[in-house]
Amino acid sequence: MSEQYPQQPKLSTITGKGGLEVTVMDWGATIISLKSPTKDGQEKREVLLGVKEPDQWHTQGCYFNATIGRFANRIANNSFELNGKTYKLDSAAQHCLHGGKDGFDKRRFTLKSGTPNQLVYTLHSPDGDMGFPGNYDLTVTYTVGDDNSLTIHYQATCDQPCYTNLTNHAYFNLNGHNSSALGHTLKLNSDSFLPLDPLSIPTGEVRPVKGSAFDFTTPKTVGRDFMQDEQMQDAKGYDHPYLIAGDLKSSFATLTSDDGKLTVDIYTDYPAFQFYSGNYIYSPDAPIAARDDGKPYPNQSGLCFEPEYYPDSPHLPQFAAKNPIIDKDHPLDKTIKYRFNV
Repeated sequence: MSEQYPQQPKLSTITGKGGLEVTVMDWGATIISLKSPTKDGQEKREVLLGVKEPDQWHTQGCYFNATIGRFANRIANNSFELNGKTYKLDSAAQHCLHGGKDGFDKRRFTLKSGTPNQLVYTLHSPDGDMGFPGNYDLTVTYTVGDDNSLTIHYQATCDQPCYTNLTNHAYFNLNGHNSSALGHTLKLNSDSFLPLDPLSIPTGEVRPVKGSAFDFTTPKTVGRDFMQDEQMQDAKGYDHPYLIAGDLKSSFATLTSDDGKLTVDIYTDYPAFQFYSGNYIYSPDAPIAARDDGKPYPNQSGLCFEPEYYPDSPHLPQFAAKNPIIDKDHPLDKTIKYRFNV
């Protein structure tokens, strides 16, 4: 990076006629605030986790509401093979997480254009960046609709074949204040998930959710079956990929606040999403002060629904049809949409 993240962040706010208000920071093309009206018409609620002091955006290690790339989630053993060549990725851990130690969440994006309801950001990632091949160009477009929706559109090209996986790491708490999110009611339109090994790498199995703690096909509180499956022991809760239709025609997730006054429906054309129940938000060595009361966010104070390709897809050839490689003739073109029901 040419600058130290996040010097002099540039903030931009967009709104819709329905009242939804979204503020984005150019560092990481990060949503630092998302405020929605509620069903009772009272003051707008802040529905995303955020920090108390601006300079804490770069010290929190939870990827709060940032653009994640080049490859969201994990790639096992920091390497993959493509067209007969092995690529070693730049990561401080055993497995590459969210693009490596200097992922897109830590990059300054360029704000190319802005209107009252839309922001367009771009980023160039050179050949060899974090070990990935090819010159990679990304456009991220945020659009607020008059139906109280926020749409995120990713467009990316690369001049060499490359694995990629873009998402936003939004942490939702629809209660509007620092609190546990385990009381939220959740419905997921998914009948299967990918079991993980102890280091959160998919085993290659596809497991049905029916009859397990992972079954949200009928609405239930997030906390009802929390930690009631051996798959949750290493992850300290939910932190698993669910498989979905990915057609944007119907929501894959519906989340409702504890008091029932705010609901968000989430849509995507990705074939999967990672449901993460915020199991590692709190660290005694680096607590994150909540924006509203300044007290440390506890674990499970925010919920993430990360639309994406399958984690570790370079090592899952049996799912190649669901996890394409991009190049100059086959760009990435994916959408995430949050629609708030007020």
